Amino acid sequence: MLHTLGIHPALRGTQIKSRSLWQWINIIFNTVDKTRLRKVGPDRLCAEWVLKNGGAVRFLEHPKNLFRDYNMLPPDFRTKLTLKEIDATNSAIMTVGFAHVVGCEKIDKIIITNCKYIDNRGFHHLTSINDSLRSLDITQCTNISDSGLLQLKGLTKLQKLVMKDLPGVKDLPAVEKELRQHLKDCQFQTSHT
Repeated sequence: MLHTLGIHPALRGTQIKSRSLWQWINIIFNTVDKTRLRKVGPDRLCAEWVLKNGGAVRFLEHPKNLFRDYNMLPPDFRTKLTLKEIDATNSAIMTVGFAHVVGCEKIDKIIITNCKYIDNRGFHHLTSINDSLRSLDITQCTNISDSGLLQLKGLTKLQKLVMKDLPGVKDLPAVEKELRQHLKDCQFQTSHT
């Protein structure tokens, strides 16, 4: 990937010395490639992002199959794929990658479990799929705090929200109370470590 100035856009303006090679590779794998987005569309690009980072996806066209292997995607990018579910359990998805969901109009379920690179900064992108997102599970993510969860207020059509084992959250009952005021039709499942 050669870019102008020889540095990937996600890396510009950062202190390269302070991160390991694998952290930089993760950042590159999580950055939205706008050229590829124009070529394959948001659903396929988002699926590729999740799969390249160790997650799994389900498509409307294949509701019984949970794809876990990037190489199992149809090789012809013109094959219609409509993303329905993201399972990011134990994956290397990062906060910057949440921009991939923009334009995906049918995602109804997202599971974010034990994702060590997720923090508070990306949840605002989820409001772009508010019309379709019904179930969100955020579990065992150490870098998420109260303020990150409060960004979920805009998910007004959410029907199920799981928030469990989040050591960075200091007052989960207060977060839940605040979210309940905005997510009127949502069932909550919470526990704190």
